[in-house]
Amino acid sequence: MVSIASQGLPDTAPDTPRNREAMWPLVATLEHEGDLWYLGRAGLFHSTDGGAIFDKVDEVPDMNCLSFGKARPGQQCPAIYCLGTRDGVKAIWRSNDVGASWTRINDDQHQWGTRFRSIAGDPRIFGRVYVGTDGRGILYGSPVAAAAVAPQ
Repeated sequence: MVSIASQGLPDTAPDTPRNREAMWPLVATLEHEGDLWYLGRAGLFHSTDGGAIFDKVDEVPDMNCLSFGKARPGQQCPAIYCLGTRDGVKAIWRSNDVGASWTRINDDQHQWGTRFRSIAGDPRIFGRVYVGTDGRGILYGSPVAAAAVAPQ
């Protein structure tokens, strides 16, 4: 194991999980060497050089946890999924552009009690995400093709 000094992270007390169910703040992106994400109390930070320099990602939901899934066709960066709150809306969110923009992927009719506990993006199928709930099981969702919902 190699220890390196990091720049760009907040100078606050070390972040640890907020509770016994929370994830640790440092997450590595699968199949992207040196790509690290730090989800702390001060926000979301991203490093592409193995943690030497972290940049804060602005305009993100207030996240409880995050995960990565297969990239949108034609893109290299993985889809990012998170459970979090934005503009007062607690929801499931996805970013296809390294966190620059976020799309809500559930709706008001599919909240499952908003007792979300964990999230995992599917590494093989773009858009598929698995969500662990508090007492309602594990749910998964996939994007609906536009042709499937077009009016007849």
